[in-house]
Amino acid sequence: MKAFRIYLLPIWAILITLTACDLQQEVELDLPEYEPLLVVESYLQPGNPYIVTLIESADFYGDIQINFVRDAEVVISHNGINDTLVPFEIPLDFAFPPGFVDTTLLQQLGPILGEGAYIYTSLNTVPEDYNSEFKLSATAPDGRSLSARTFIPAPVEADSIIVRFNEDSLALMLTQFQDDPNQANFYRRILERRVVDTIVSETGDTSFNYRSRTEQDFFTDDEINNGEIITFGTLFEYQKGDSLINTIYHVTEDYSRFVETRDAAIIASFSPFAPPTVVFSNIEGGLGIFTGFTFTERLTVIE
Repeated sequence: MKAFRIYLLPIWAILITLTACDLQQEVELDLPEYEPLLVVESYLQPGNPYIVTLIESADFYGDIQINFVRDAEVVISHNGINDTLVPFEIPLDFAFPPGFVDTTLLQQLGPILGEGAYIYTSLNTVPEDYNSEFKLSATAPDGRSLSARTFIPAPVEADSIIVRFNEDSLALMLTQFQDDPNQANFYRRILERRVVDTIVSETGDTSFNYRSRTEQDFFTDDEINNGEIITFGTLFEYQKGDSLINTIYHVTEDYSRFVETRDAAIIASFSPFAPPTVVFSNIEGGLGIFTGFTFTERLTVIE
């Protein structure tokens, strides 16, 4: 039997070696010229118009600016019918009216968005079809093209909403619905608390401002409890009179993976300890997401 010897270099020897090295030496990297890719983002929701955003990816070391692709041919096909979308420009002061957005923020967005947003849309609305496929194709003026396909999951209704109190008169809420056992399902759960602000003017007049505060926002699937009752719950942290908005999104797997990797990439960009993440894309010939979703919501006032 052969014997293996492992020689360990003392740590002081390593330090001496590193000290002897010229750690200030400059290294020149000859990076290839960056070639921008087409990036698309489009969400299909029944009853809403088709909307597609088409931009170019940017060099990591370049300026932070959204480069909209103009005069492209964008087509969405469904059941053999092709719908050619038309360009529509949204001025910056229209998208962010003065008085509703801080002036400093507008000054920061100006160099990024330019004069405003540029989208492709149609007068036709997305049909309520949960069985057929939707296809997207886009061709830029320079000949670059991309394609994608998706479907719209059927809406999911909450079967029951249960409120329970503890001995401290604090309530929790359980939202339950039936999962379809015949397919893989992906959900997004959003729970919001409606908050009422009382505003008293200088003349003594009273008005009320209603806003919503997000309590929960997460994605999940039915891998563990396929075909069973799925329950979303809260802690005992609500009181009588609180108004809660339950929203259940039925989304595609592509959308779930896109958001998960996108959020991880955002975290990685701010933390040197987070692992790098590649954002998921379902676009052929480019980057981005083309997907459909539905949602249902119910308002519950804790009595």
